[in-house]
Amino acid sequence: MERYIAFLRGINVSGQKLIKMETLRKTFAKEGFAEVKTYIQSGNVIFNSVEKDTEGLIQRIEDLIENHFGFRTNVILRKHIDIESVLNSLQFSRSESGEGKKYYITFLKEENKEPLIVPLFSKNKDVEVIYQNNKDFVSISNLFKGNYGFPNAFIEKLTGIPATTRNPDTLKKILEL
Repeated sequence: MERYIAFLRGINVSGQKLIKMETLRKTFAKEGFAEVKTYIQSGNVIFNSVEKDTEGLIQRIEDLIENHFGFRTNVILRKHIDIESVLNSLQFSRSESGEGKKYYITFLKEENKEPLIVPLFSKNKDVEVIYQNNKDFVSISNLFKGNYGFPNAFIEKLTGIPATTRNPDTLKKILEL
């Protein structure tokens, strides 16, 4: 049995695509997934499954969301070990985080086939990509005109692939579940 994390993109944002986490947990459990847990309202679902075909699993979850909640959303799926690997690959210490910058990890829905060379900077230099593999990006968001840059839109535009972004602390808590 494999431990997975499904990130549901764009739910519970600005009153759109609303899903209660308790209902989401129950829906996953009724679908046959084991040890289902959710973390915060942004659509992080942790579960066990015997399925090994991740593409088929993504399709199954997207269909489940559409059939049960009435809208379609992108599901970005990672194995527990994949999240651990990305967190362990970070080349910074927590002491480097501080005023003026925040770290984020962005997960692509599918593999990026175009090689990119880091560091990459957004137009205003409010987002700096410092690490990337085929499906994951680590970014620093810098303070610019009173706001921090958010890497999700920048990385989606760069790759043309749907993505979702979380901070490292959220991912550590998800792994603890």
